[in-house]
Amino acid sequence: MWYRSQNLKSLLISACINKDKTYDVLCQLERMRAGSQIQKIDEKMRTEMKKTSKKEASLVLQDKIKSLIIKQNLKSGDLMPTENELIEQLGVSRSSLREAIKSLEALHILDIRHGVGTFVSESSLVPMIRGLSFHTQLNLHNDHNQLINILDIREILEYGFAPMVLGKISQEQTALLQKSVANMEKNAREQKFSPKDEYHIHLKLYEPLNNPLLIQYLDAFWQIYQQVEKGLPPPTLSPEKLAMQHRELIDAVEAHDLVRMQRAILQYFQSIRQRLQQGGHDAN
Repeated sequence: MWYRSQNLKSLLISACINKDKTYDVLCQLERMRAGSQIQKIDEKMRTEMKKTSKKEASLVLQDKIKSLIIKQNLKSGDLMPTENELIEQLGVSRSSLREAIKSLEALHILDIRHGVGTFVSESSLVPMIRGLSFHTQLNLHNDHNQLINILDIREILEYGFAPMVLGKISQEQTALLQKSVANMEKNAREQKFSPKDEYHIHLKLYEPLNNPLLIQYLDAFWQIYQQVEKGLPPPTLSPEKLAMQHRELIDAVEAHDLVRMQRAILQYFQSIRQRLQQGGHDAN
């Protein structure tokens, strides 16, 4: 930078002494200015390229760690190799490894327990919930279709798994569902109704299938709906009528009546869909 300031000083002195060369001096000054701008742009591009290259390298390393987990046949809850072992096996620096592991922890692939070690995480849909919830809330004021799409998937799952529920549910599990409905009816009468009442009924209904992934999906869709519910119109059904819907659903389960059970499921989701469609019209 010193030599540039010296050149600029010389050019300005030359312009003052020899007015005939003023135009040439100004041209040289413009070229110097343009050259400085180009250098700044070049430096910025180099910085961005380094960032991109670093990000790509981190993604490649994350894939290598995931491949290592699969090759070593590690399961959820298993302890990962030590940091030094991973550095040796993967041939990377300590800082690069730590950055990749933190990224995998954010994706719920790894679980870092300070003072203990790094473990393979249990199956989780948390990243999906966060992403879907954010984008659903982002578009909620302009478009309710994404939320309706989420509702459609949840409806298909509950309706489709109904036959399996009737084939596996025990009398004890049915009795617990009846108790939950009775509690829901009581809360509705006493104006203490909470959406958690119906949440627990719908999750308990599918627990007999012993399918953790299904429960996670149902829970995920429920959590997304609850997070965006504040931006919707009031429910179309009163708490008392909502409790009656669930009474019909659980009575159908107790009677092992599939047609009645699936009809109750469709009616439940239809009332939610009407609320969403009303919200879409209000937004327009």
